[in-house]
Amino acid sequence: MSTSAQNVQRAYVLFASIPAHGHVNPGLGLVTELVARGHRVSYATTDEFVPQVAETGAEILRYESLLPGTSGSQRPDWPDDQVEAQHLFLDETELVVPQIERAFASDRPDLIVYEVAAFPALVLSEKWQVARIQLSPTHVHSQGIERVLGGLEEDTPEKAAVRSRYDRYFAEQGVALSFEDIGMPVRAIVTIPRKFQYFGENAEESFEFVGPMFSERAFQGTWSPPDDRPVVVVSLGSAYNDRLDFYRRCVAAFGGTEWRVVLAVGRDVDPAELADAPGNVEVHQWIPQLQVLSHAGAFLTHAGMGGVMEGLFHGVPLIAAPQAADQFANAARIEELGLGVQIDSGTTTPEQLRDALTEVTSNPRILRHVAEMRHEIEESGGLARAVTRIESFLEP
Repeated sequence: MSTSAQNVQRAYVLFASIPAHGHVNPGLGLVTELVARGHRVSYATTDEFVPQVAETGAEILRYESLLPGTSGSQRPDWPDDQVEAQHLFLDETELVVPQIERAFASDRPDLIVYEVAAFPALVLSEKWQVARIQLSPTHVHSQGIERVLGGLEEDTPEKAAVRSRYDRYFAEQGVALSFEDIGMPVRAIVTIPRKFQYFGENAEESFEFVGPMFSERAFQGTWSPPDDRPVVVVSLGSAYNDRLDFYRRCVAAFGGTEWRVVLAVGRDVDPAELADAPGNVEVHQWIPQLQVLSHAGAFLTHAGMGGVMEGLFHGVPLIAAPQAADQFANAARIEELGLGVQIDSGTTTPEQLRDALTEVTSNPRILRHVAEMRHEIEESGGLARAVTRIESFLEP
């Protein structure tokens, strides 16, 4: 343990996230390191993510959730509509706040680290008067970003209604929060490099762009290449991935080529539907993606930020096939920065897929920009910088 770490007061940290892979995975390495440094960490999560969290050594605080993918959910899929999604997150907040509040009735944390969508942590931080710091696995607020990502600021009746509903809830809870606070944290640790952030030069000084912080993820299993073929990974993530038609086109595009194709189809597609795939195509429901990407020469991704950072961390050029939400903005950023190309998964043909793969693996400009971004990620400080930032709040 370093001298600086020895001088830090051991503290009790509450870590809060929503139960979704793209929100849980980016913070697991940070939780593991905090526990290793002697801090007591409680992680609020659902039964579905207990195996992942258990590997960190944190104490597990289970709660019931209604978000898609959890046992208590009434919804099979995440909503596409932004207003509908914000209503869902407030429903979740109303359900989760009293559960966590009861668990900490006589044992308050010293600091709350909360993932960007874990709105209950905002409410509890204000109620308990406990310092908080956001962990953002995606773009944070910076001047001008609304032009790219959009928002609920525009005055339509639906958007005004959801803003009002949040403000009423916060008032009922007796906390000094407003709807705007959920998108504008006081301070944040951001798991992307500043260069990938839209208008990164305008971001607040209190935002630390540390880049991705990865853990071992033994819970995902292992994978090693069975031969010397170059590897292309195909995955549409853990949501919005029920796309058998698209997977068939990927098989038609890359099957029988010189590539080893590692295809992850998710929980809603039966791999048996692609049983006729050629021998160079592996079809899985889930893969240890970070590990597979360490062997990859290209990554066809839905452009969720977690997968994008995993690919760039390993210096893998990207083919972006966005499906929903901020994936479209991420895909546009990939193309803008010359880190790969963007395709329309609904219309792209096998021939176009092959052309995209050739482009990202042979274009010197793309390969150079990917190498530069990989270097920036390495220089961002990662886990060490994030822990230093958190422990600065824990000094006596």
